[in-house]
Amino acid sequence: MDAASGSKPEAETRVEDAEAAHEIVRGLGFAPRIQFEKRCRNYDFGCDERRLLATLVRVPELDATFIEVETEAHGQDDLAQALMVVRAVLAGLGIGEDDLTTELYTDAVAAARP
Repeated sequence: MDAASGSKPEAETRVEDAEAAHEIVRGLGFAPRIQFEKRCRNYDFGCDERRLLATLVRVPELDATFIEVETEAHGQDDLAQALMVVRAVLAGLGIGEDDLTTELYTDAVAAARP
């Protein structure tokens, strides 16, 4: 939805049986491209009348910790306001524009491997 921030539409659901979910995806013809461990801790909070989710992400293979801050944009007209709130939260944490990345975890892990 926004190239500068790397934001994109997401759909999430709870999966009770991980192996069954893998079988469904494999049955659709998909095959794993890369596998790695990603440990997450979520924090739900509010700011400027929005619900936000901050996720601390640890990828042991990268020896790094990341923070993802998300909120829901209600259509394209709301996107600029949603991103403004996310950037304000990041700035409040001392995270500036130069600290941000749109690099995918899969690409970072692939680049780190021999």
